[in-house]
Amino acid sequence: MPSWNSREELLGQVGRLSQVGGISPFVHADGKAKGTGTLRVRTARGLEFWVVPDKGMDIYEASYQGRSLCWHSPTGMVHPSYFSSRGLEWLKGFTGGLLTTCGLAAAGAPSRDEGEDLGLHGSISNTPAENVSWSETWEKDDCILQVSGSVRETSVHGPNLVLQRTVTTSLNRASFAIHDVVENQGVRTTPLMVLYHFNFGYPLLTPKARVYAPSKKVEPIDDFSAASVNEWDLFDSPRMGQGERVYFHEMESGTADRVTVVLVSDGNDPSFGVELSYDPTTLPKFNQWKMTGVNHFVLGLEPANCNTRGREHERKQGTLQFLAPGERREFHLEIRVLEDAKSVDEAIQAAGARP
Repeated sequence: MPSWNSREELLGQVGRLSQVGGISPFVHADGKAKGTGTLRVRTARGLEFWVVPDKGMDIYEASYQGRSLCWHSPTGMVHPSYFSSRGLEWLKGFTGGLLTTCGLAAAGAPSRDEGEDLGLHGSISNTPAENVSWSETWEKDDCILQVSGSVRETSVHGPNLVLQRTVTTSLNRASFAIHDVVENQGVRTTPLMVLYHFNFGYPLLTPKARVYAPSKKVEPIDDFSAASVNEWDLFDSPRMGQGERVYFHEMESGTADRVTVVLVSDGNDPSFGVELSYDPTTLPKFNQWKMTGVNHFVLGLEPANCNTRGREHERKQGTLQFLAPGERREFHLEIRVLEDAKSVDEAIQAAGARP
């Protein structure tokens, strides 16, 4: 990978910054993706990810030194104009990718809550962003790469929630941070359900992969998931007809009041993986989606302020969160590529994972 001792040294060896990294906008030109605006972010360390303002500022492609980190669903990129909020039709536009945001007024399974029919996982991931901007700003000898935009979930006589998202990395990093602020700009108190649906896939995710997390308790969603609850952290080869398994984790927070979860590509050779860390004060729940079917070989790691049973269930359990008019809630998350055995070992230790 390229290395340099100073800004002057690097810029003296390239024609422009884009030779080694930076942010490049483009628009998809074909199929159901046609017209979808996207921002390609590249670092000199080999990390690349695509922020999609037209899909709620979500992150689609993500790779490290040419190796994909995420799962692409069979739908591929789908323009938000095809979105339907009915029942499970959200799945017709579920691109997968590294991050699909679920919420804001509802997330999880379809339900009927106080007379309102709610589809799967809400609408925010199919809402185009406003006031989108991006920048490449030198700070001493590193260049900060930043993308930001606001996404509004609203309707007449309905909620008026605004998500302001900022994604930050730098030329010299193999990581990026997400800082979200959700504000209720409406006139009535509104349910708030936020779930970060990170989707990891091959070649990062393999049959030998292993997850490390500081789980105090793991609750399966159903009998099928319960049958293999003791293997929530292990994987096997893709199987035809394999059903999905979902687990709800109760986590212990680690250093500096952060929760760290580690996915290692090969448990027998722990030299490559990713680290997901987040602030549990605003994201107290953690959902795991383990899907090892043919064509659907994916691990969902999902920090959230709710589980995936839907808004009606959260209300009945007394766990549904709300935002009052003018109230704001902040969320902080980070994804870091673990490039060698030393960084993997350090991340597992930081996670405080239980054996």
